[in-house]
Amino acid sequence: MKKIMIFSLLFIFIFTLSGCVQRESTTYTLADVQSQITEIYDRVSPMTVAVVSYEESNYASKVGHGSGLIYDRVDASGTYTYYVITNYHVVESQAHIRIYNGAKYYNATPFAVHEPEDLALVTFNTTDDLPYYGVDQFSGNKIVTPVVGSFVIAIGTPLDLDFFNTATIGIVGRTRNNRIVQHDAAINPGNSGGPLFDLAGNLLGFNTWKRTTTVTKDGEIAVDGIGFAISMTVARSVVTSLRVTQTSVFESAKIGITVMNIADAITNKFGGIRPEFIEETQTAGVYVDSIVPLRPAVGKLFEHDIITYVNDEIIVNLESLGLLLSGMKFGDTLNLTVRRYTNNQFVTVQVSITV
Repeated sequence: MKKIMIFSLLFIFIFTLSGCVQRESTTYTLADVQSQITEIYDRVSPMTVAVVSYEESNYASKVGHGSGLIYDRVDASGTYTYYVITNYHVVESQAHIRIYNGAKYYNATPFAVHEPEDLALVTFNTTDDLPYYGVDQFSGNKIVTPVVGSFVIAIGTPLDLDFFNTATIGIVGRTRNNRIVQHDAAINPGNSGGPLFDLAGNLLGFNTWKRTTTVTKDGEIAVDGIGFAISMTVARSVVTSLRVTQTSVFESAKIGITVMNIADAITNKFGGIRPEFIEETQTAGVYVDSIVPLRPAVGKLFEHDIITYVNDEIIVNLESLGLLLSGMKFGDTLNLTVRRYTNNQFVTVQVSITV
């Protein structure tokens, strides 16, 4: 009788264990995985955009682009303000930006940036009702942790706009540093700022760079399949802070302008014909080509200004300006002498900027 009871208990235990294994095991076919990838792409790609930068305010000359994700919007009586997350280095030094969604361009402006974590918020306004990802994963209500070996999908626009919203797939390679997600989904120039998703459509981070070479005792060799995304552990708090405070964070002191040698500006920008806002006698100094949003030069320097002195030192060309500015630190105040064309005449103005 005792043996029968032992055998019965053993049978029940084995049957129960078998049932647990069956309930916890799932078999996926290749068709299942392919269908899931397609479903996720169809759902999230309309929210993924290209962040395109231009040389001038007429948007005639494209100079580069990155990728981004429309993650939220605010409705103001039928006009929507959309918020796009991208990398800081995508919008750094870019005064003229547009968002491209595959069908239409939207004029955009930086809202706030975080240089140390390489993240930025860009906004644009339109009456168009566009899809957006939502804020659940930024509110703290939904936290997804990447797992080594799990599939990821990177979406972005590598190389040029002909490859708009290209999808690549890979796996998470390492999670020892929770500030980044290392993966092997192919990313290339132009993918910067584009989102990285898992196969459930959860946002894991924003692609920022890839390792392409390493140096050995035999010299430099190529590296494949090592890409990095800024993880949601970082992005969640940074994006929330930028959105609430609209305060940018920088790690390097900069005036916030793009400049050219005067001769180069006349030759390359104006086709060899001196424009009216550059004096015939003006050969020394640097020409201000554009003002970078959110930097300290905004409202103090303007396009077409000629910087002739900084802290009473003469500025001959880009090299002399670069040498003078190389020692700048946060909190430094620079006193600039500027030659400016205004009201059809040239004036000399003094500008003080704290970087």
